[in-house]
Amino acid sequence: MFLAYRFARRKYKEHQAAKASEQHQYQPQLDQDGAAQQQQQQQQGEAQHEGASTSGQKAAAIDYSVQQRVSEPATTETTFKESKVTVLTPEEKVDKKRRMVYRLKVVFGLSMPFMLQALDTTIVAAALPTIAAEFNSVSQQNWVISSFNLTAAAFLPFWAQAADIFGRHFAIQATIILMLIGSAICTGAPTSAFPALLVGRALQGVGCAGVNICVRTILADKVSLADYSLNWSLFAIISAVGYTIGPIVGGYLTVSSWRWCFAINLPVAVVAIVAVVFILRSELLGPQPLPELQEFEGRNERGDRRARLLVRLGTIDFVGQLLFLFGLGLFILALTWAGTGSAGTYRWGSAQVLAPLIVGALLTVVWFAYEYSMTPGRAMARVFPRQRPMMPWVLFQKKDISILFVVNFCNGMCLYAVMYFMDYYFQYVRGQSASDAGTSLLYFLPGLAAGAYGSMFMLNRVPRQTIYPLLLGSLSAAAAITVLAIAIEKNNINLVYGMMALAGFGVGSRMSPSTTHGLAHFPGSTAQITCVFAFAQPFGGAVGMTLMSAVWNNKLGHYDDFAKSAITYSYYAIIPFMWLCVIACLFLGNVWILKSGGHEIVTGVYFWGAIRGSNVKETRIRGGDHDWATKQPEGEQVAGASEHKKRGNAGEQV
Repeated sequence: MFLAYRFARRKYKEHQAAKASEQHQYQPQLDQDGAAQQQQQQQQGEAQHEGASTSGQKAAAIDYSVQQRVSEPATTETTFKESKVTVLTPEEKVDKKRRMVYRLKVVFGLSMPFMLQALDTTIVAAALPTIAAEFNSVSQQNWVISSFNLTAAAFLPFWAQAADIFGRHFAIQATIILMLIGSAICTGAPTSAFPALLVGRALQGVGCAGVNICVRTILADKVSLADYSLNWSLFAIISAVGYTIGPIVGGYLTVSSWRWCFAINLPVAVVAIVAVVFILRSELLGPQPLPELQEFEGRNERGDRRARLLVRLGTIDFVGQLLFLFGLGLFILALTWAGTGSAGTYRWGSAQVLAPLIVGALLTVVWFAYEYSMTPGRAMARVFPRQRPMMPWVLFQKKDISILFVVNFCNGMCLYAVMYFMDYYFQYVRGQSASDAGTSLLYFLPGLAAGAYGSMFMLNRVPRQTIYPLLLGSLSAAAAITVLAIAIEKNNINLVYGMMALAGFGVGSRMSPSTTHGLAHFPGSTAQITCVFAFAQPFGGAVGMTLMSAVWNNKLGHYDDFAKSAITYSYYAIIPFMWLCVIACLFLGNVWILKSGGHEIVTGVYFWGAIRGSNVKETRIRGGDHDWATKQPEGEQVAGASEHKKRGNAGEQV
């Protein structure tokens, strides 16, 4: 109540200030009208003094004067209203049309590959029990999910670097082709070769990681923060539709054969490749200019092209990529194997669990230390002066970036939990077929779409701030997962459907505001910011699925109360993460998206500052010509940023 009072009081003061400013603006016009009226009255007095008018004329003059004084306020009000109408100049009309054409190209060029990666994420949810049964690997069925999620999270930083070093078009086409190859391997995998299926899923994850980061980066390349929030909200809805219809499509395809869940990607990927070439290629940024390549300017021999390629490859942080991949992989492997039930897993105290857990944790610590040492001026940065760190350390030194990482981490955990384990509930507990279970997941879609649209409204209309959709989404997801676990235990199907919709609202509400909030703090770090948050969501999904699968393996049973108990306790395992996200949001700053195209930020704790009245806003601008380096973190300027912007897709050949 106190916060609401302070908010209302601030809005009242802003209204009074705006009203005073308007009165001051139109005061000169009122003074001019008053002077004209006084001059007219003087002329009438002179005429009366000369005796040149009759009494009828005097009455007419008085009546005219009164009419004029009465009509003046209406004239002033009309002038005030007309002044509020914004008339666009020819240049502004051309710019508005250009932005609309660019948005249409982006939507038509990127919606197909982005929908494809969303489908690949969840299409196997309904088919998973059938796949596990045919491969005789029920106890290892979670690896069909984990192999995809692991590579989808681990390779995001690599593709963020590739999009800068080799250009947006090369990166997104390479990722779609990898998705195509992975889908083909999964389609043809024999039931006697379960590892082949996992290899195909891993390649799909690598490709989806690239599509995810490339689409997010392209959306933010040439636009202001307001335009980005609108564009990403549209793609958040596309993603929501893809995530939700994936299990439904997979369920109906499984009726014919589970292999169609992967085969359907083949024609879609081909269409996506063609769409990017013919619709969007001319709009994409080319390779990032490097100072090391200045000696090759104007030269196009085969040896020079090979040398340029080697120079660009030399800027990739291979050591960091390997440390991150092996550390994360071993850590998730240990969590996947750990268990005490009868599902063929190892006990927590066994060497099979402790060894990968300890080694993975150590490699993760080494990775953090290595990325810190890659900061300019430090040890490894001097050893590898050409390499760019896969994750700029300065981003994690900022409070809001770390909190937003937690928000996206928990968002992915909530999304994957509903998409996969609710399918377990409908098949194992409710006894539904794969297609019917996929259809039941549709209750997640209305909430997801409503959350994505609601966040778009709050960012672009009222209140044009990021803190409120983030907090609202976190509260909705936490309450939904908590009540959903109880509803599953009670087998209350109506409550289950309602909580699925509420969980979808929580997920959709946080998709766009989190990235918008981060980009507002670092206007010149588009690729890095999008990489951090794009990594957090599948990583959260992978960790959440691993924890829930560990509980599932410990309490596994088939088509009886043991299955219901296993699913219930699986959701209990992630409830603390959901409420931790709510608490974390209370320590965020805030971002105001201005209609002028700029934005204002508060870097401290917004709610605490609102109580104390100590919030201080900073104005920042991004987009347009500030696309690459309006303000780099801690003075880290991207070499040749302006040249990169000018060259666009026609950048140097690789």
